[in-house]
Amino acid sequence: MNVSGIKYLDKLTDFGIKLGLDKIRSILSHLDNPHKKYKSVLIAGTNGKGSVACFISSCLKQAGYKTGLYTSPHLIRVEERIQINGKPIPVKVFNQLCLELKDLCERLPVEMKPTYFEALTAIAFEYFRREKIDVCVCEVGMGGRFDATNVLEPVLEIITPVSFDHMDYLGNSIEEIASEKAGIIKHNSIVVSGKQMSDALKVIKRVCRQKKAKLYFYGRDFSAKTASFDFPREQSLHFAGIEELKNISIKLFGPHQIHNAGIAMQSLMLLKKMGFDIPDHAIFDGMKNAVWPARFQVVMEDPIVIIDGGHNPDGIRSLKKALKQYFPERKFVFLIGILKDKKWETMLKLLSNTGEKFIFTRPDTPRSVPPEELAKKMKQFSTAATEIIENPETAFLKLIETKSSSPRIVCGSLYLAGDILKTIKKRKF
Repeated sequence: MNVSGIKYLDKLTDFGIKLGLDKIRSILSHLDNPHKKYKSVLIAGTNGKGSVACFISSCLKQAGYKTGLYTSPHLIRVEERIQINGKPIPVKVFNQLCLELKDLCERLPVEMKPTYFEALTAIAFEYFRREKIDVCVCEVGMGGRFDATNVLEPVLEIITPVSFDHMDYLGNSIEEIASEKAGIIKHNSIVVSGKQMSDALKVIKRVCRQKKAKLYFYGRDFSAKTASFDFPREQSLHFAGIEELKNISIKLFGPHQIHNAGIAMQSLMLLKKMGFDIPDHAIFDGMKNAVWPARFQVVMEDPIVIIDGGHNPDGIRSLKKALKQYFPERKFVFLIGILKDKKWETMLKLLSNTGEKFIFTRPDTPRSVPPEELAKKMKQFSTAATEIIENPETAFLKLIETKSSSPRIVCGSLYLAGDILKTIKKRKF
């Protein structure tokens, strides 16, 4: 199979990130603006974007809408990022679109050539147009204001909880980061916000006032609470917002997923008010059918092995709350790999009092923190045993072979989560 189109896409990382929308707008204009041919929902924030997008797209599919879903990053294959009704873009179609974009971009001046993410975004929007989707549910890649996805003209904007991440690009304070995330808010639009730190909420409220956007935020206009849980099968929630629904089952675990489900349900209720036909049964079935890998995902039950993509301090805090809920008073054997641009020392400190043993590895990316650095830092926080195993596959085998009755947890990076899911698939665990 000719894979030169995908190879072209991979090479675009060399151009680096240059914040701004001029390049993506230029490329999309050459494609006759495919992103304007269907309705869209745009989701920014730091944690929970993918889960919220997954819940919403699952319910829209269940309601009969042909639904495009664009997310990042991928876990195993890049095609995962571009889906219609839960099915990734076919490899041959993806490669062909890459080739077509290559031909287009070779005619552009150097300063207008796209980054990897800009090219991928153009491919996703064009694929959705050709497949005549009804609605696109789109996750912002990074930030919001200058993210390539912000060319969309969404019927609804969503901002999940804002915390510290990508600080090299977004700023060093919650106010600065929230300002970038709030850059997706359009004039006279409708905005749904998750639970926010006070500094972030102030920014979001201010931008909504300036743009005369209607804001619905968690805790005032809607909420969700845990009704029950049957780990590791499902948990259920009660939702109160524009409407009230009780005993909604979801297969994603942790208190943070109850919150994410609440954001998704408020968004679906608002879409109903706009004229979308989303009956209650589509919400119940769509929420229950939503599957989002590497988010407190139980991949083995004997021993219990959980993969979680928590890759910043807030993600680790959510992981700890979930572990405390399902395994009170327990300690855990951890497999950890983290990227250099994260607050990795804070992440390690948060995990230090919950570990029986820590295995450190190196996710398959040059951005990884060397595992010996992680181990050295953890020894400052904890007296638990540590081990360094560079190769993630070897480290995972060691994790499951460790003699202990404690649950095993893989965390620290979505890159590591992807590496381990590949191992599980290859070895057919």
